[in-house]
Amino acid sequence: MPVTINGTTGETTPSTTYTGWTTATRPASPATGYMGYNTTTGCLDVYNGTSWTSVPMPTSQGTAGQVLQSSGANTAPSWVTVPYLIDYLVVAGGGGSGSAAGTGNGIGGGGAGGYLSGGNVSILTGQTLTVTVGSGGTAAGLNTGNQGGDGGTSSIAGTPLTVTAVGGGGGAGSSSGGTTINGRSGGSGGGGSSYSSAGSGGSGTSGQGNAGGGGSISSTAYAGGGGGGASAAGTAGTGSAGGNGGAGTAWFNGTTYAGGGGGGTYNNVSPAGTGGAGGGGNGTTSGNGTAGTANTGGGAGGGGSTSAGGGCAGAAGGSGVVIIRYQSTAQKGSGGTVTSAGGYYYHTFTTSGTYTA
Repeated sequence: MPVTINGTTGETTPSTTYTGWTTATRPASPATGYMGYNTTTGCLDVYNGTSWTSVPMPTSQGTAGQVLQSSGANTAPSWVTVPYLIDYLVVAGGGGSGSAAGTGNGIGGGGAGGYLSGGNVSILTGQTLTVTVGSGGTAAGLNTGNQGGDGGTSSIAGTPLTVTAVGGGGGAGSSSGGTTINGRSGGSGGGGSSYSSAGSGGSGTSGQGNAGGGGSISSTAYAGGGGGGASAAGTAGTGSAGGNGGAGTAWFNGTTYAGGGGGGTYNNVSPAGTGGAGGGGNGTTSGNGTAGTANTGGGAGGGGSTSAGGGCAGAAGGSGVVIIRYQSTAQKGSGGTVTSAGGYYYHTFTTSGTYTA
């Protein structure tokens, strides 16, 4: 019967309805508009008055994130998953700071956790990524003279992305000498300390961080070096101040991560070093170290001993963080704490977990 569209007469379909056929059994003398499902080709056949035309039909129902894709004429289209692009930030835990055993000690700051970022990684709906967030390095105990602990590694692992950031190196301790006065290597290196000699800063990991600064001894000051940061090395202690922690690096969300800890000094002789932007703890004078900020990968600030012979304890480094983001008007993935800003969704992991695309 005629179909009326917007007040006009539309297409007239035949009075006889065919429910299906094979290519060999299609009607021999069809009227214009005859149609039916062709079980040979999986297409909808329509007679246009001169010949049969075929419209490919999907063979199944798609799921979220899929679109129909044709592989050729008279071939049924298939459902395919459409990838989307993600950016990532991986920051490891910052290094802890060491302790002083006895008098005349300036303690090095902890190195920042390794900083890795990248973007335009293509991921398919349903793929999963295992996220590990590193802990901050441990504090050296009161009056032990030990180095601070290294920060824990942070990582993303799975298909299509596997990256690992190295934990920050522990800041140097200070006792009767030996290797404890040297900063430890890591994502960024820990700062060196001072005692009977000046210790060196630890080295950083290429592409993730920078070296720590060395300690200093002068006739007027015992100063620890600053821990390295993501974008700058820690500065060395001097005769007038503790070394500053190296600065961290800002990411797309506007937050700065992975700053090094400042170096500590002895008995108010000189000002202590400041922590690097990005969670680095400040150094102190004649006191215990200062912790790095949690979930920034900041290194701990170093402390210093007192003239009365009292030692100091270190402090813990800041834990790491992992963030995955993508540009979208609607949330695509799951996992972590989800926020949105500027047309992007951010999945922030402050503890280990799983991202599902």
